[in-house]
Order: sequence, then structure tokens, then C-alpha cells
Amino acid sequence: MPEIKIPDYTPSARQTKFHSSDAFETLYGGAAGGGKTAAIVAEAITYSLRWPKARTYIFRKTIPELKQSIVPEIYKQAADFIHIAKGMSYNSQDRTFTFSNGSIIQLAYLETTADMYRYQSAEIHLLCVDELTHLTKEEYEFLKTRVRTAGNQPLKVMCATNPGNVGHGWVKSYFIDIAQPETIYTDKFGNTRQFIPAKVSDHPDQRFRDTYTRQLSSLSDPNLRRAYLDGDWDIFAGQAFEEWRRDTDDGTPWHVITPFEIPKHWTKWFAYDWGYNTFAAGVWLAKEPSTERIFLYREFYEHALAASKQAERISMYSSNENLTMRLADPSLWKHIGSAETGETVAAIFEKNGLVFQPANNDRKAGKNAIHEALATMPDGQPGIQVFSNCVNFIRTFPNLPVDINRPEDIDTRAEDHLYDALRYGLMNQRPGTIIEPVIPQDALDRRNRYARY
Repeated sequence: MPEIKIPDYTPSARQTKFHSSDAFETLYGGAAGGGKTAAIVAEAITYSLRWPKARTYIFRKTIPELKQSIVPEIYKQAADFIHIAKGMSYNSQDRTFTFSNGSIIQLAYLETTADMYRYQSAEIHLLCVDELTHLTKEEYEFLKTRVRTAGNQPLKVMCATNPGNVGHGWVKSYFIDIAQPETIYTDKFGNTRQFIPAKVSDHPDQRFRDTYTRQLSSLSDPNLRRAYLDGDWDIFAGQAFEEWRRDTDDGTPWHVITPFEIPKHWTKWFAYDWGYNTFAAGVWLAKEPSTERIFLYREFYEHALAASKQAERISMYSSNENLTMRLADPSLWKHIGSAETGETVAAIFEKNGLVFQPANNDRKAGKNAIHEALATMPDGQPGIQVFSNCVNFIRTFPNLPVDINRPEDIDTRAEDHLYDALRYGLMNQRPGTIIEPVIPQDALDRRNRYARY
């Protein structure tokens, strides 16, 4: 029998750093062409051989992506082991590679958030995710809860990705921004994670490096070129608002500025996006009379907070201000804020002194209004500037991706709550329509009983 190399794969220096990481969670990649899929597959095969009865899951967004990238790479790295040694077999119906030592590599997909519950009973020893930015943070964190064992296998999470897509923002803040590249970061719970950057220059094949570098260098879109060639996480392919800049190249503040006291004679208003299970978001806006420049000077961002409590906090933040209007998503008049009385969120807010007008919820026009505001005005400054204390807006807004199916809109799976609030605020001259609430019958019955007494 000829000598069999498994996996049939020679890692580059950067791939070797990925394989030798001691962190519980490791992210590899950045630019295109760094050998991410090959590294993920090699890690899965090596782990399965070393630990009998190991359970490794490799995730991609869709089944076609698994078939197009993961399956061919496994066959490439394990061809002799499959065909000559008979040490591994593939069941295409179950999408499982089974090893003679009892280990299994399960190819898994997560096309929608509901798909994650397919794996609710899974026991995963090595979790691998190729193209992590295709997942939301909720989906990724759910998958991590399945990483468990009663055996001796070391538990690990190994991921790879490029910048961009719906998960760009949370992946950047979770892996990239926390520490210098290749540094292991330890959170307050003792969990460790590490980012290993890779570029096309790190690919082990010289011919591939030369050819692919020429292709990426010829991209006409400079942002796409920076994302794919340089692995630049501050700008990425599919970014919804490419014109957003904290400051100019020479360091001059541009869209983000130091807070100042808003003069009392300026027009001020508030725009709000309801949320409970997701985030509730609000923005306070002011307009300078002479230039008509808009300033986003305060934000509201809360999770799992009852409507009455939200109303109290918003009122407190605005207690000394004369707001000309309060705008909200028309669904505010539809969502039930109290299961006991059947009152809508809008009614609860009104009881607490916050009277809203329905905002125009035209998504395309709202996005265009933001583009117009971000543009440069005749005086050479942008049409909207954000106070630096609005940290959640500054964090989430640049990371919004375009919806690939509707390029005129953003991907609503992203953290878009403050974005929604801003577009309501900028559409204040265009009227909206109140959506009539649908009140559950049991809530109506309780409300009628209260009315009788």
C-alpha cells in the first residue's frame, strides 16, 4: 500500500498559527484567498483522527455552499484515505464523513435562524464555521452552547471568514477589536479567543498567490479591493453607507464630533424604533438654523425593558427640552404593550406623557434620506454629524450591510435599530400611516372587565 498522507495538506506559516492556537475560539482570515476553507477542513480531519468517536461539525450558510466548497476540499485532502485505506466513508444523504475510529464530521447548514434548532440535541466537540460573518451573533452563540462532552476530547471552536455580510459588525467587535492580532484575549469568565489574520499572500501555493493577487488588484471598486485584498475590517464589500467616515485622512472630525451644548433656539425632535426582545432605539436630533445641518446628539438603546419603563427613561432624558415632535414606527400603534389591558405601546407611552406621530416607514426613501444627510453640504461639511457619546450608533451604523436581494435596502438581520430610528427622524416631513392594532381576544375580555369595575 502506498504511503498515505492525511490530511494531504501542507499549511502555510499563517495556517500553522491557526492550527496551533490554544484559544477556545479562534478566527482565521480577513482577506480573500488566505486558504481559510483548507485550514478548516484540515483541522476537522486532524481532530477526528486524533480523538476516536469525536463529533466535529462544519457549518456553512447553505447546503449548496457545503457541496461546492467543503465536500471537494475533504475529498482533496483525504482522497487516498477514502479510496485506498478505506478509513473514511461519506453518506451524501446525511452529509456525514465517518472514520474507522468512530469519529464523524457532520456537514451542517444554517440558512435561517430557525435552522439552528435542528441542532438543539447535538453534542459537538469541535465546532467549525466557514464564513462566520454569514451568521448572526444569536446563531453563533446558540451553536456554541452545543459544544460539550463528558469525554476527554478538548473542546474547540475554529472559524474562518472574510469581512462583510450580515455578521460583519459583531464579528469585528467580538474577535478583531478586542486585542492585537494573534493575541489571545481572555474575557471575564475565563473564556479565550484569538484572531489570526490572513491574506492571499499567506496562501501556501505560489501560483495561486500570483494569479489571485492580480485578480484582486484589478478590482475597480477601491472598497472591495481593500476588503478582499488587504482584509480591511473598517470597510467591506456590501457596506450600505460607504460614505460614512469618523474623520478625514488628516484626522479632521467628519461624521463624528465632540459634543457641545445645543442652543435653545435650535429645532429638536426625537425618533424612536420599538423593541423588547430586540433593542429599543431612539435618537435625539437637532437642526442648526443657518446651515440646516442635523446633529444626532443623544441616543436611547435598551433591551428587554417594558414599555412603561422605556417611557420613563425617555421622558427623563428629555425633561428639560422643548421637542417639536416625536416620531415612531407606525407599528407602535399595533404592538400590544400590556397583556393585562390590551393597551398598545403607543397608548402606554401617551399615558406617560410621550405623544408620538407615526413616521414614514418607506424603507427605500429612508435609506436615500440618510445618504443625502451624509453627503457634503455647500459649506464643505457633512449634512449630519453625530456626537461621540452616541457610542451604539457609531458602533452599529458603519457595519450595516446591503441586502443582496434588495440592493436599495439594508439587510434587516443586522443590528439596524438605531438606523431605523434615524431614518424615521429624517423622514419627518413625509407623513406616515397608523397601523390599527390587533388586540388578542383575552386581552379585550380583561379590558372590558376592568371597564365594568
